Amino acid sequence: MFGIYLHIPFCRRRCNYCDFITYAGKDELMPGYYAALMSELQHQAATLQDLPNQVETIFFGGGTPSLLKVEWIEALIDCVRSEYGLADKAEISLEANPGTLSPEYIARLLEAGVNRLSIGVQSFIKRDLALLGRIHNPFQASDAILSARRVGFTNISLDLIFGIPGQSLADWQANLQQAVALRPDHLSLYSLILEPGTRLYDDVQAGKIQPVSEDLSADMYELAMDTLVQEGFSHYEISNWARGEAFEAKHNKIYWKNQPYLGVGAGAYGSLNGVRVANTPSIEDYIHKISDLRSNGKGTFPAAVETIKLDPYTVQQETMMLGMRLTREGVSDFEFRNRFGEAIQDVFSKEVKRIIARKLAEWGNFPDGPHLVLTRGGALLGNQVFQEFV
Repeated sequence: MFGIYLHIPFCRRRCNYCDFITYAGKDELMPGYYAALMSELQHQAATLQDLPNQVETIFFGGGTPSLLKVEWIEALIDCVRSEYGLADKAEISLEANPGTLSPEYIARLLEAGVNRLSIGVQSFIKRDLALLGRIHNPFQASDAILSARRVGFTNISLDLIFGIPGQSLADWQANLQQAVALRPDHLSLYSLILEPGTRLYDDVQAGKIQPVSEDLSADMYELAMDTLVQEGFSHYEISNWARGEAFEAKHNKIYWKNQPYLGVGAGAYGSLNGVRVANTPSIEDYIHKISDLRSNGKGTFPAAVETIKLDPYTVQQETMMLGMRLTREGVSDFEFRNRFGEAIQDVFSKEVKRIIARKLAEWGNFPDGPHLVLTRGGALLGNQVFQEFV
């Protein structure tokens, strides 16, 4: 699998919990940014060596990609198709904020080639949305999902956040019920993390609001695990549920399986041929670096501020750490041996023994042989497992 991630760092307003590389009030830079994305895509296609034969996933992430003009999105998809080759059934995802969507825009996204819509609902409760600093209301969230289905989207994902200050277990249950009632194909559920430098973090530090306890947050996660399985969803990754394997997020599985992907745009990360790349986080600097590229034509990663050559053992560690997030399939010993020439037990004998002894993981039988998979307890204490492979 090989995918391309395009980072769209524009927002109408920065959310109170967000520490991503996003900016509000810079819409005037969008035309120049779009042109720079096109140039970076074309340059990387011409200069990178040993690229896979075709792209199987494209992901427009942000930020708020649904602020882009649809014709720009279509042109970027066409550029990937012409420069890299695009698989016939490629997954093309776009993250969208309900406050930026109209039925007409959604219909045009589908016509442009987007076939998977990831809608950032976060909550169906007005109080939660206000605390989080979201620009949409519950009605807009529901309407966006229904509109997407009406115009023909057959792969719709919703994002929800739990552990919001003031949120009760009953509130979370109501959110889950509302989400399920809208018949999405995929759900991503994230525990709120209070990151330094965000408004919510500052408010908690100042005692203005009280965070949800770890016990309550764990109860919310277990409620989601039980509720969604009953509703026909498969829990295939720590934070993700799908209505069957066909709806699992193929692009994100590239990350979790530690496979190659190209990151394009300001703040984008990529991992290709054992090299991890980080682009400059500044929109202005990104446009400037790509403008220089057009004049001098040099640089394999023209917008990069960091490139790291990964040694084989680090790649093995990351393959385990990321792969163990896949709660349905875990890490295949067959795939690990094919990739690295060694069995999981050969490289991580002590680590595997520890997590199995603590009943955080177990060996499961699969058609291709044994997979190391999280137990239910391991899913609840995932970080303790992942840290074994750091």
